[in-house]
Amino acid sequence: MIDSLSIKPTILVIEDEMTQRNLLKKKIEKLGYHVLTAENGGDGIATWSKDMMAIRIVITDLLMPHTDGFQVIKEIRAQEKLRTYIMALTTRDDKEALIKALSTGADDFVAKPIVSEELTLRLRGARRLLRLQDHHCLVSGLAELAAERGGESSAHLQRTKQYCAVLAADLMKEREDQEITEQLVEDIATMSVLHDIGKNGIPDALLMKRGRYTPKEYEIVKEHTVIGGKILMDLYQQTGSHYLLLGHEIALSHHEKWDGSGYPHGLKGLAIPLAARIMCFVDVFDNLLSRKPYKDAMPISFVEKYVHEEMGVSFDPDIVACYGRNKPRFLEIQRALPEREERW
Repeated sequence: MIDSLSIKPTILVIEDEMTQRNLLKKKIEKLGYHVLTAENGGDGIATWSKDMMAIRIVITDLLMPHTDGFQVIKEIRAQEKLRTYIMALTTRDDKEALIKALSTGADDFVAKPIVSEELTLRLRGARRLLRLQDHHCLVSGLAELAAERGGESSAHLQRTKQYCAVLAADLMKEREDQEITEQLVEDIATMSVLHDIGKNGIPDALLMKRGRYTPKEYEIVKEHTVIGGKILMDLYQQTGSHYLLLGHEIALSHHEKWDGSGYPHGLKGLAIPLAARIMCFVDVFDNLLSRKPYKDAMPISFVEKYVHEEMGVSFDPDIVACYGRNKPRFLEIQRALPEREERW
């Protein structure tokens, strides 16, 4: 097993040709990495499986006997828990193999013969991407913690994530003027789980309170939007990740209302970011249908009446229309991801 306290990033090199394998190992070690090697695909998969949480970068030859590099890529993608950055090792003129490797799930390639400067840059890019993904995992974990502390659940996060995907996809189809792409649909859904991350900065006594908040208490609780927005903006400025910028918009503005009566900044109409307008709707919708420490779950008839009363007040009318077109899908999601029987 790899020493988990080692500060050197670990790379696995899978190459059946010994001279090439040893040459690549030496080049990578000179760059400050810890290197493991395997002389065939089967051994490579076994080595990676044993320490997949430590081996975050795999460089694999493609054309090997028995288990080739394409099978290595497939197996890693099927088993990975954290993202493994896979680089295909191939000759520059073998375009067909390279395209197949990228289509199978490789992230990048290293061309033979190895050029040290190129290898350095490609590994630097790999580590940059992995750092962003690790930030995302960390922030998502904090988001789940915040939801649990605030009386929510992982089921709430998963339901609202799927609701966001449904609404954003419908808007993409129905409102071409808003220039929503498939990637944006996916990103809004993915980052929606960060909406209440700021609750990590609110005292437990308030988050666990079962009765109504006093006006002073409510002002403190409302600060979770500003706290969450700042957490994600700080991370965005450190990483440049557009995912975190989108998360910042959701966390900061998901309690803004269409008519300008929301918080923290009283934004109105289209001044509210699209992702936050979508999150505002799905958060309220799911909370109304869910049992809380302070209330029972509301029937769908009540929720629908409330939604239509708040169209143009709390909610973007376009988003309410999206819900109307997708009501069966919303109810399907609600049934598929129920709350645990008792959480309090």
